[in-house]
Amino acid sequence: MAKKKITLESLDKKLDRVIDVLVTKADTGRIDELEKRIDKRFEQVMTAIDSLATAVHELTLEYAAVKTQLARHEEWFKILAKKTGVKLPV
Repeated sequence: MAKKKITLESLDKKLDRVIDVLVTKADTGRIDELEKRIDKRFEQVMTAIDSLATAVHELTLEYAAVKTQLARHEEWFKILAKKTGVKLPV
């Protein structure tokens, strides 16, 4: 008995025929509804991620501004301490 060689294409065609037989119109309606719900939920998740990314970006900018201001104030304190003869604790 000769063995029949199975290719991916033949296997794919057989699976398509099985799926066509098993899937009814009611199933496709449920699948379509499920896809719509997944798409809607995915949009909500992407919107939330976008909002978080925006908030992180704004906080990063604010942190940079605060850091710059703090460095400026430290420099001013050193200048004032030197001019007034006050020794600053480390």
